Amino acid sequence: MTPAADPTGILGDGKRLNDILALAGTETATFILRQMQTDLDGVAAGLSAALDSRDWTAIRTQTHVLISLAGTIGADRLHAAAIEVNTAAHDREEDRVASRAAPLLADLAHLRAALAAHKNPGSAAP
Repeated sequence: MTPAADPTGILGDGKRLNDILALAGTETATFILRQMQTDLDGVAAGLSAALDSRDWTAIRTQTHVLISLAGTIGADRLHAAAIEVNTAAHDREEDRVASRAAPLLADLAHLRAALAAHKNPGSAAP
C-alpha cells in the first residue's frame, strides 16, 4: 500500500499503519482499509449524534472505538483526543466534552480522508 500525502499529519510518520498493511499483504490490506473506513464512518455518525444529544454512554462507546483504532494505526493526536472526550463523558463534564468535540471531529475527518487516499501498490498516487 502506498500512503498519500497527509498534510494534516494525522498519521504521524505513517509507519504503524504502513507496517500493519505491509504485513497483511495487498489483498488483505485492501480489506483492512475498507473495514477501517466503514468503522470510522459509523463512529463519525454515531459520535456526532451522541454529542448532539449528550448521550454519555454512546459518546463513550464511540470514543472507545477511536481509542483502539487510532492508537493501533498511529493517529496519536486523535487517540489522545478520544481518551480526553471519553474521560470527560465518563465524568459527565458537558463543558469539557463540548470544548474537545470539535478538534476530535476534525481529526476524525482527517483520518477518514487519509485512509481513503491510500492506494494499492502499482496504482497512481492521488
